[in-house]
Formats: sequence, C-alpha cells, structure tokens
Amino acid sequence: MGLTLGIFAFLLPLLSMSEEDGIRRVRANLQIDDPLTAVEEAGHLLENHPNSSSVAKTCIEALAAAKKEEEAFRAWDCFSFRYPHLMEDRQLLEELAWCVLKKGLESRQNGVRLASIVGTYLTHDIRAVPILKKMMSDSNAVIRSVATQMSCTYGDAPLKEEITRLMKEEKVWMVRLQAIKAAGALKMKELAPQLKNIVQSEKVTYEERQLAIEALLNIYEKISLAEWEILAKSNRAGIRHLACCIASHFDMEEAQEGILQLVHDPHPDVRVAALNSFGLFFRKKIPANEGLEKIKESLQDANPAVGVTAAWAAMLIDREVAKAPFEKWLRDPFPESRRIAAAALAASGKNGRELALSIMKEHEDPYVKANLALGLLGQRMEVSLCCNELYSFLEGEKRMWMWDQQLNPLFKVLSPSQVRYIDQIPNYPEAIDQMTRLNLVSLLAIVEDPRALEVLKGFLQKRSWGISGVAAATLLQEGDETALELVRQLMDESDPNIQLQACLVLAMLGKDSAAFPILQKAYPGSDHERKLHILEAVGRLGSMGSVPFLLTVFKEPFPVLRIVAAASLIQCLNR
Repeated sequence: MGLTLGIFAFLLPLLSMSEEDGIRRVRANLQIDDPLTAVEEAGHLLENHPNSSSVAKTCIEALAAAKKEEEAFRAWDCFSFRYPHLMEDRQLLEELAWCVLKKGLESRQNGVRLASIVGTYLTHDIRAVPILKKMMSDSNAVIRSVATQMSCTYGDAPLKEEITRLMKEEKVWMVRLQAIKAAGALKMKELAPQLKNIVQSEKVTYEERQLAIEALLNIYEKISLAEWEILAKSNRAGIRHLACCIASHFDMEEAQEGILQLVHDPHPDVRVAALNSFGLFFRKKIPANEGLEKIKESLQDANPAVGVTAAWAAMLIDREVAKAPFEKWLRDPFPESRRIAAAALAASGKNGRELALSIMKEHEDPYVKANLALGLLGQRMEVSLCCNELYSFLEGEKRMWMWDQQLNPLFKVLSPSQVRYIDQIPNYPEAIDQMTRLNLVSLLAIVEDPRALEVLKGFLQKRSWGISGVAAATLLQEGDETALELVRQLMDESDPNIQLQACLVLAMLGKDSAAFPILQKAYPGSDHERKLHILEAVGRLGSMGSVPFLLTVFKEPFPVLRIVAAASLIQCLNR
C-alpha cells in the first residue's frame, strides 16, 4: 500500500503539470542531452494534452533527438495531418532531418555512414562540427579521409586539433593527403615544421610532397631573404624545390641569384621548379641575352620535364632560340614527352603561336594536336581550325582522359587517363574523364561552335550524370553562362534521358528552379543511383517549394536515399 502511494505521489506532479511546464521539462532534458527521458516525459504530456499542437511538436522533437527515426516520422505523419501548420515549421523540419543524418552515422554499413557524413557537411550547420570531429577518428580510412577533407570548410578549433593529430599519427596514404591539404587550407602555421619534413623526405609520394609545398605556400605570409637562403641551400632536394616555389610566389627579387643557381641543381624536380620561377618572374629582371645564357645548358637537358620547361622559358624571351628545342621534344619517340611539350608550347602565349599552328597542322599524335588547339583557342587564334581539331578529338578518341600536371604543375596536359580507383568516389576514373570531356565541350560553346550542342547531347545520352557533385564544378570552369545556356536548350529535348541529365546539370550548376518539376517527375521511375543524383540536385536548388517532395522521400526503405533527402531538406530550409 505504501509503495503504491509512493508511485502515485511521484506521478501526481506529471498528471497535474500544465502544458507549458511539461514542454519546459521535456526541453530541459533535451538541453542536458537526455533524450530518452525527454521521450518518456513527452509521452506523459501527450496523454494529458492530446489536442495540443505544441505538445505534438514537442513529442516529435523528443523522438528526433533520441534518434528514433521511425517513431518520429510516424508521429510526424499523424500530427502534420492534424495540424497542417507544422508543415511550415522550419525548426521542426530541421530536427527531423538531423534525426535521419545522426541515425545514419550509427549504421554498420560504411556506405550509409559515408552518405551521412557528406549530408552532414552539406548542411553547413554548426551541428556538423562535433560529427566531423568524431568521424575523423573513425576506424574506416575512407570515412576518416572524407571527414578530414570536409573539415576544411568549417575550420573550428576542435577540427584543427584532429588535423594536428592526423598529421602526427595517420598512416594511411589517402587520409594523410587530406590532412596535408587541410593544414594548408586552414593556414595552420603550427604544422609548418611537419610539412617541411614531408617536403624533404625521400620516402613520401609525389602527391604528398606537392601538397605539402602548396600547403606551406598558403601558410607563409612573408619570408626574409636569410630564411629563404637557408631553404635554397638545404641538402634536401624537396626543401630546395620549396625555395623555388616561394621565390616566385612572393616575387622575391632579392632571390634572383639563388634561383639562377638552382636552375643547374643536381635534382631534376628542383631544376624544373627553378625554371618555372625564372620563366614566371625572374626573366623580366635581367637582359634577354643574359637570361638565355643562364638557361642555355637547360635547353639541352635530357630530362623531358627540364628540357621542355627550359624551352618554354626561352620561348618567352626569344622564339627563334626556343624553336629547335621545342621541335625536338614535339618529335620525341615517347608520347609523354610530346604531350608535355605541346602543353608547354600552348602555354607560351603569342610567342609560340606560329610554331604551335605549324605543328598542329602536320602532327600525327591526336593529343599533341588537341593540346596545341587548346592553347591557340585560348588566344582566339585560328578558331575554326582549332574547333575542328577539338571536335575530331571529342568524337574520335575513345580512351578515358585526364589533365596531367605531374611532370610540371605549371602545364596542364590533356593525356590518356592514368587515374586510379579510390574508394571514396565511385567510378573515380570515369568521373575525371567526364569532367575533362565536359571542359572541352564548354570551350566549344564559348566560341559559339554550332557543334557544341550536338556533342553535349551525345555526351549526356551516352553517359549518366552519375557524379554530379564532383563533375559539376568543371563544366562552367571555363564556360560560365555560355555553357549553361547550351545545356538549357536541352530541357525540352524529347529524349527523357537527355532531358533529365540536362536538368541535373542546370540544378547543380545554375541552381535553375525550372529544373525542379522535371526532376520531381523523373524521381519515381528512376533507379536507386539516379534517385540519389536527383535528390542531391534538389538540395542544390535550395527551394522551399521542394520541401513537400523531400518529405515524401523519408518513406523510402533505403537509408541512403533518406539521408540524401535529409541533407537536401536542411539546405532548402537554410537557403
């Protein structure tokens, strides 16, 4: 009897509690991060106030905070029907979306967790910070890599602490690359010593060293000549390479003598970097004859990257001196040498026009011709001829492509793809090929070649826009509104596949709201992968008009679809 009275005495305050006090009590439990107690008390509150929309909202919030996804959406379906104004409650909708994202992060499937991380990042919400921090120490390397990459956008102190830890402890290559990138992007000066160690190490990969150099250039705000000379005279080739990059990055006139000495460095990478600095900056500071004399020996260098870079630097001074070295490399038996020579000649501007045009007309290597056409088209020289070359290349060359800058980061070489598969981006080599092809199509569009639309239509017909988030940024990299208008013409295309692909591009790039009705109509009949891309594109549109559609997606049985819909919903609410 005493026990029964005791329980009754405990429940009495809950039974008699006012609606306002009850809601306050539930939210207090949420505030102290006790969502399970909040759910329990919200249930009692609902029993006592079954006709209150405020109590209904509080119940949904409590269930969402407790990551009880199914129960939260059952409650949402019930109460939003009864109280239609809840459909316009941005805070409540956002809580539901975060419930889906947080639930996904607890999945045992790496694909679901990866989708949740990407979705969390896309929200650009402060609540993403602790989640990214946690994922940067996940047991799965792909998860760590993606979380580290995405931490750069936020740059909060807890994320910087994790980047510092990864720089010290991480052993997996792809995660290390992202940590190095992040250190530079966030200008973390305290990591400069570690980045220098990477630059001078003989055990790191080319990608690690190059990223470490770029990171240091981001971190350095200025450097004295004395400090620079210490780097330039280092017994480590990587540090001397860094010195060359710093000299041109900061236009250090006082480093001229040191750069001219490094042009003859024993290590080819240092010679390339020194010649880059010479061509970009220091050649302007000395008489032409003296400059040519300084690089005379380099023009005979047997290393293709060094010889071609020297020819490029010479072309900027005297086209006649550079002609023979360029012709030598453009006729080299190794295709890699011919291609970098073509890209370097294309980058030499007006001084290289005559030779580039002559070689393009007679050369047999399609990659040499395409690289030269790109350079001439950039100068608006022989536009019709260059467009013909690029059109033929787009139609005839069936191998996958990429932009290669490994021999010299200064020259962007159109080459057959050597891209490796990586886990965090499905079909990554195809993604790079797709971006490269789209870049060439957009260049045709810029110069108003009438075949650009035909090429783009064929491209979209044969390829699924399956990497929309990755490839989208490239189409307008050179083309801007011209290329976008080209895509817009395909919105009324009779082929539904081309029409959908065009709408995905327009949504991802132009945030064109006219694409939404077509995307929404295509969603029910699309396969799983295409549904993902439609949802991602809807998020990029960021329209409140998309909210009812996204809410219907939460009934999908597939967690990844719900996660992408949740991320898109938050983007729409915060736009």
